[in-house]
Amino acid sequence: MSEGRRFEKLFSPITIRGVEIKNRVVFLPHLTLYASADHLSTERDVYYYRERAKGGVGLIVVPSMIVHPSGSYLNTIHAFDPKVIPGLKKIVDSVHDNGAKIFGQLTHMGNQTRSVETFEPIWAPSNVPDLTVGEIPKPMSIDEIHILIDSFAKSAKNLVEAGFDGVEIKVAHDGILGQFVSLLKNVRTDEYGGSLQNRCRIIVEILQAIRNEIGDRPLGVRLGINKFLPGDYGIDEGVEYAKMVATVADYISTDSGTWESIDKLTAPMTVPQGFLLEDVAKVKKAVNITVIGHGRIVWPQMAEDALEKGYCDMIGLARALIADPYWAKKAEEGRFDEIRGCIGCNQKCMGRLLQNLPISCVQNPTSGHEEVYGEDILYKKTITPKKVVIVGGGPAGMKAADILARKGHRVVLFEKENMLGGRVNWESRLPGRREVFGVSRFLMKEMDVQKVDVRLGVEATEEIIKNEHPDIVIIATGSKIVSYEIPGIGKEKVFTTLDALNGAVTGSNVLVIDNDASTEGIGVVNALLNQGKTVYWTTPSFVNAQNVTPPTVMPLYQMVDNKSVELHPMSVVLGVEGDVATLLNPYYGRQEKIKGVDSVVITGVKVPETELFNKLKGSFPEVYIIGDAAAPRDIAAALEDAVGLCIKL
Repeated sequence: MSEGRRFEKLFSPITIRGVEIKNRVVFLPHLTLYASADHLSTERDVYYYRERAKGGVGLIVVPSMIVHPSGSYLNTIHAFDPKVIPGLKKIVDSVHDNGAKIFGQLTHMGNQTRSVETFEPIWAPSNVPDLTVGEIPKPMSIDEIHILIDSFAKSAKNLVEAGFDGVEIKVAHDGILGQFVSLLKNVRTDEYGGSLQNRCRIIVEILQAIRNEIGDRPLGVRLGINKFLPGDYGIDEGVEYAKMVATVADYISTDSGTWESIDKLTAPMTVPQGFLLEDVAKVKKAVNITVIGHGRIVWPQMAEDALEKGYCDMIGLARALIADPYWAKKAEEGRFDEIRGCIGCNQKCMGRLLQNLPISCVQNPTSGHEEVYGEDILYKKTITPKKVVIVGGGPAGMKAADILARKGHRVVLFEKENMLGGRVNWESRLPGRREVFGVSRFLMKEMDVQKVDVRLGVEATEEIIKNEHPDIVIIATGSKIVSYEIPGIGKEKVFTTLDALNGAVTGSNVLVIDNDASTEGIGVVNALLNQGKTVYWTTPSFVNAQNVTPPTVMPLYQMVDNKSVELHPMSVVLGVEGDVATLLNPYYGRQEKIKGVDSVVITGVKVPETELFNKLKGSFPEVYIIGDAAAPRDIAAALEDAVGLCIKL
């Protein structure tokens, strides 16, 4: 893209029921778990949404605010409680002050909460559990349905009092309304079940009740248009639902998947960017109201193309704006290459959410921590510029160089290889992990933009560093992938992750010892299978790939399916004698033999490269060590280390 090119459609204004929005970029609602334990919004919420408003988005939708105690969920905002109004007003005012409009989304979690949260049987259309939760819900009576409808209306009134510009109801990947329209979760035989019209009846009645309460303000629906689940509805039924809600609603914000088809809810990097746009276009063609498109849209050009082709009227982004709050501003100013693109890893957004932890982002570790690490704080210009030497051009080293250069320091970065990237270079070679390279793509561009003095192919020594006369030295030399001795088998038959990626593993039958059950292990397994090997995949973890978040691991498992692989979880390799491997399951207290093993690949073992750091300690006023050089972990931790150090310097 040429410098300065504008995305004219994307940055044209649009009006929804009298509310003018400055552009077509929508920060989609997504659960953050930033609310307090007593279900009030927090300062963390304020700073989070303010940062995206400062970054240029047109519309922000605050997610999943609960309308009734029976539908509560931990660390969500209770919209039914008037006590939330002052805190919500702070969020609204901070967004308005930075030029964006803000809507509030209402929901009830239905069969996707737990009675430990509600202190009563959980409500649902029918006594059908969500498979990811497993708790049997109570089928709602007609009286309870009427109570629910009234609760949505009363909660909407609270949002209006807090100053929200519009209201949205959630009929999407989670929540009771998505369960009413589901062909699997709703098995009612009364007027709220059976036909599509009956299933959607409660949605229309809620919209009508809210309209009567909020008057002439925007009212929308986050609508699941394709469940991507066998036995549930697809796009054809989704279009019919869209027609029904369009009789009352002013806009439809498209959604996809469920907790049970989570790889289509927060689509990982193995799912093509823009995967839902053809379905979105069918909805747009069927209705005469505003349609917000989504579906793993990462870059402005795809967003512009979708608008130009008439697939939708606005572009919904969640993870893209978590990764870069200033996505819209950069796109509008023609700084396309400076966007910190979402890589679809799901590690710290959905991955943390599924652990009931507040979300953040691998690419943007400051996300969710804007009060401390917002751009105006992290990149604040120093009044005492210093010379900084950084050794190591992996994610930690480049991230530190980027931050310190932005702050006004003079930065020299040494990298002994002829290419920046460090561990990113091999991780992005793992099958299904190509977009991990996006971490390096962004940081490499920043080295140019911030005018960092990058010296490739130079192995920094104590003498070289002293000749630079630095005020600060940061060691980010990373870690080394290693193997270890396996009793009974020669070293020539023991290989590492890099050997597997380079096609250097000998033999046809390979025993993989996956020590950390991460993307590295399953990636190596897939690489070996692609080379035609038979793989015996062992791990001490309870489940193979246990530490890979579900939306990411599902397609990786599908890549393994129907290939020549045996899974051996809860297994420790005791040794290999001849071609027979002995495994111990410490939980069952029994051993197992695997015959015909030609070679072994060890994954998940690294040692820090600390030699230079140990030499430099005491030689300079300030010497620091970050990333894998400090402790081998992952890319996310490397970037976090850089942020945590640089904010202090």
